[in-house]
Amino acid sequence: MADVRPIIGMGALGEIISDKTELAKGAALFDGKQLTHLSRYENRLFADAAGSGATPYKVSLVFGEARSDVKGRCSCMAARSRPFCKHAAALLVAWARAPQAFVTAEAAPVAPAGTGGAKKSVKKGKAETGELMKAGVAQVSTLVRELGLSGVASLGAERPEQVRALGEALRANGLRRLSARAVELAGLLDAAAARTGTFEAPVYTDLVADMLLTARKVEKHLGGDALEPRHVEELIGRTWTKKDRTPVTGLTLVEYAFSSRVTPDRFLVRESRFVDLVSGGHYSEKQILPASLKTVEPKKSRAGFVLQGAVGGQYPGFAPHRLDLESWTGGTPVDRASLERLVEVALPDVGAVMAAFQEHRKDVFAPDLLPVAVRVETLLASGARSQFVDGAGRGLFLPVDASLEEPLAGALEDAKLLAVLGDVGLEAALPTLFPTALVVRTPEGLDLRPLGRSEDAPVSPRRRGRVRAPVTPNALPRSGWAEAARAAGASRAAIALAEVRDELADAFASGLSAVGPRAVEPLVARLQELGLEKPGALLDALARRPDLVERLDDFIKVYQVLGIALVRLSGAVQVETSALESVPTHPSIRVHRSEEVLSPGEAMVRRARGELTRYESAAHAARYYARLGADALTRDYYPAWSDGAASAFVARTVAARGEAALDAVRDALAEHHSRMVRRTAIRVLGAMGGVQARRELDAMTRKGHDAGLRLFAKETLEDVHARETGEAAVAELLKRRRERAVPLVQAALSETTKEERGAAVGRLAELGSAAMPALRQVLHGDPSREVRREAAEALARMGDAEVIDRFVQLVQGRSHDDTEAKHAVYALGMLGDVRGAEALLVAFADGWKPGVVAEAMRTLGLALLQPALNLAETRPEVLERQALRGLFEKFNPAALAKELLARVEASRESTDLVDRAAVYLKVAAQNAAVGKQVAARLLALPSVADDKALSKLAKKLL
Repeated sequence: MADVRPIIGMGALGEIISDKTELAKGAALFDGKQLTHLSRYENRLFADAAGSGATPYKVSLVFGEARSDVKGRCSCMAARSRPFCKHAAALLVAWARAPQAFVTAEAAPVAPAGTGGAKKSVKKGKAETGELMKAGVAQVSTLVRELGLSGVASLGAERPEQVRALGEALRANGLRRLSARAVELAGLLDAAAARTGTFEAPVYTDLVADMLLTARKVEKHLGGDALEPRHVEELIGRTWTKKDRTPVTGLTLVEYAFSSRVTPDRFLVRESRFVDLVSGGHYSEKQILPASLKTVEPKKSRAGFVLQGAVGGQYPGFAPHRLDLESWTGGTPVDRASLERLVEVALPDVGAVMAAFQEHRKDVFAPDLLPVAVRVETLLASGARSQFVDGAGRGLFLPVDASLEEPLAGALEDAKLLAVLGDVGLEAALPTLFPTALVVRTPEGLDLRPLGRSEDAPVSPRRRGRVRAPVTPNALPRSGWAEAARAAGASRAAIALAEVRDELADAFASGLSAVGPRAVEPLVARLQELGLEKPGALLDALARRPDLVERLDDFIKVYQVLGIALVRLSGAVQVETSALESVPTHPSIRVHRSEEVLSPGEAMVRRARGELTRYESAAHAARYYARLGADALTRDYYPAWSDGAASAFVARTVAARGEAALDAVRDALAEHHSRMVRRTAIRVLGAMGGVQARRELDAMTRKGHDAGLRLFAKETLEDVHARETGEAAVAELLKRRRERAVPLVQAALSETTKEERGAAVGRLAELGSAAMPALRQVLHGDPSREVRREAAEALARMGDAEVIDRFVQLVQGRSHDDTEAKHAVYALGMLGDVRGAEALLVAFADGWKPGVVAEAMRTLGLALLQPALNLAETRPEVLERQALRGLFEKFNPAALAKELLARVEASRESTDLVDRAAVYLKVAAQNAAVGKQVAARLLALPSVADDKALSKLAKKLL
C-alpha cells in the first residue's frame, strides 16, 4: 500500500472529515491537550480522550490504501451515529500536527468495537522528523550557551518549568537522551531557583556537559554523519524491525531480576534481566505497552528456570542487550551445576569490574550503568558506605541506600557469598555497584537470591553525596564528589582530582565569567601535580579567552576528560581484612573489629544514634552473649532466646550441651513464652539431632501448636532426617523444595493483578524457608500495598527476624502512615522478637492505639520485661500512665522481682540511685509480694533511707 504520511493543513484534513464543525471541535480538543497516551501500531493510531466522566474515551484511527481511506472509532456515544466524532477528529489533527508525539507500541490496544482493516504500516514523515530534531538540537544548544554565560544564581522562577517543557517537547521530537537530561536538569534548576539547599553543582555541570556533547553528536548525525546503531538506540531511539536485529543462537539464560514499572509518559515496561551461562553476557527481555492497555497477555518472569539453546534477535544497543526471544529448549530448574557455571562466567574480581567500567566510560554516549556479575567473598558493613570485597581485599562500594539493608541481610543470612549481579555506575566520586541479585552457598546448596526493592531501577547514579550548608544567606548551596570520596577512603590522588572538578563545577554554576585566569591558576597547578598537564594547559588557555562563549566547548572537554581520569583514579579501595570480624548469623558479612563489648541494649541505642550499623550492633550482641557462656544461655531465655539476631548463635551454643539441654528446650517450648523463644528452641533441636530431638520436633508438628511454628518444626525435622541420612538426601530435599516453589515464585513476582500475586504469596507462605527469599522480594518490591502487607504477615508468621527493622520503622513513623503502622504492630507481636519491644512500648506509652498495641505486647510475654523497665528508667514520666503501670501487673511476680532486685544491686553506686529507686518502687507497687522485696532491699541503702519521700513510699509497701 502507499505510505501513510502526516496530513498537513485543515484543508487536507477536510478531505477525510467532511463535517467541518466536528473537525473544528477536534482541533480545539487537541489544542486543549485533551488527548493522552498517543501511540501507534502498524496502520493504526490510538489515544485516550478526556470526556465528561471519570473514565476517558478510547479512540482509534485505521489507515487504508488511499490517503483519504481513514476510519475513526471511539467509545463515546456520538461515534455511534457519525463517521468521525470530535475525539477521532482530534486524533487525526494530532497525527497531522505532531506525529513524533506518537510512541510505537509492540502490541495494539483492543480498539473500540467495529474497528477493522488490514495491518498496514504507519510511517513517520522523514523530512518532518529531521526538521523537528534539528529544531530540538538548536534549542538545547541555546539553552546550554545561556546557562554557561549566566550560571544559575540569577535564574528566574519560570526557568525550570521552561526547561521541563523543553524536555517534553524533545521526547516528542525523538530526542530521547536529551529529553531525559532536560527533565533531570529542570529538577536541579528548581532547587537552584528556590535555594532550598539541595542544588548540586557537580550534578548540574555533568548534565549540561552531557546535553552539549549529545546535541553536537546528533547535529552531526542530522548533517549526514551516521550514528552507530547502538548510539541511535541510546541517543534518539527508533523502531527496530526484525531485519534490524542481529540473530543470536545457543544462549543459555538464567533470569536474575524481574521488574515492572510505568514510565513518566505512561508506558508499562516489564523486563527480565538475564546472564548467559556460555559467555557471561547480560541480556534483557522487555515488553513495552501503553499503561492503559489491559488486554495483552503480560510478559511473565522466567525466574527459576534455565532457558537452554535460546534463539532470538538482538536489538542494537549497549549491555544489557535487548532480546526478542523466539524459542528455547529444556527449561530445566536452576540447579547447582547452572549456578556453579554462573559463578564461573562472572568477572573474577573487583579489578576486572573496574577495568570494564573504565572502558565503558570512555564512550561518553554510553549509558550511565554497566551490568556486571562479579565474584566476591565479603560484604563489609562498617562506616557510611558498605563494600563488596573480593578475595584479594579489593572493595567496590555500594550506594548509600537504606532500602538495600534488609534485602541484603535476608539474602546473606546463614549463607556464604560467592557472586553479586547488578549495575556499576558513579555515585559521588566512587564507582558504585547497585546490586540486583546474589549467588550464595547455604547448608542446602547454591542459591540465586534476587534483591527485591521498592524501586525497580537502581538509585540514580548521579547522586553525589551530602549537601553542604550555604555560607551566606543568598549563596547557592553546593555539594561535591571530594567530600564523599574522602569519607569513603578513596586515594589521595582521587580526592585531589575530585576537589579540582568540584571547584570547576562551582565556577561553571556561577557562569563562565567565573572561569577566569585567577580562578583557574591554582587548579592548573594541581592538575600538573597529578600528571594531567594537557587538561591543565587547555584549562589555562580557555580561561584567558575574552569571549565567554568561546570558553564553553573547551570547558566541557576539560570537565569530561577529568571525569574519565577520576574514574581511573578512584578505582577499587584496598581493605585490610585482618582487622575485620564476621557477624555470627551472617558469615559473609564482616565489620571492623571493636575492643569494647556493648550489651544488646547499648548497641541498639548507639545504632539509633547512627553510630553503629545494624551489623556492628549484631556483632556486639554476639560478643555479649558469647561472654555469658553456655550455662547462662541455657538457663536464661531472656533476652537471648527472644532476640532474632542471636537465635542461631544461641541454638548452636545450647545444642553443643547435648541431651543436657533438653529440659531447657522443653520449658522454652511452653506457650507462655514468645514465639521467637519457641522458634529458638526448635532451632536447638534441629542443631542437636538424634532420637530425642526428633521426638520433640515431631510433637511440635501436631495440632494444637501455632501454625507457623508447626511448619518450622516440620521443616526442621525434615532437615534432621535428611542430614542423618546423607548428602544425597539433603540434595534431594533441597531440589524438591525448590521445584515446589518455582511456579509460585514466578506468579508472585510477575502476575498482573494484585489478587493473583496475593494468592501466590499465600501459597508460598505454606512452603517454609524455601519461600523466604521470594517473599522478601515481594515485600520490598511489589507495587501493591496489599500484596506487600500479605508478604509481611507471612514472613512474620514464619519467624523471619531479618524483616524486623522494617516493622520497627513503620511503627516509629506511625504519624506518617497510620494504617501501615497498625499492621506493623501486629507483625511485631507475631514475631515475638525482643528487638521490637521498645517500639511497641513507646507507642503504648504515647497512647497510640492502646488496644492494638496491648494485644501485640501480650504475645511477647516476658520478652517485654527488660525493655519495659529500660523505658521506665529512661522516661520515668511514662509511669504516670495507668496503662503502662498496669502492664507490670501481668508479669510473673518471681521474674519481676528477680529483675528489679538485680537492677537495685547494679545501681547501688550510681549517682542517680535515688531517681532509679523511685522508678523501681512505682513498678514494684503493682504487685504486693514484689513490692515488699524491693522496698526492703532499697531501705537497706542509706541514700534511699535518708530520702524522706522515698523511704515513706517504701515503708508503705512493706
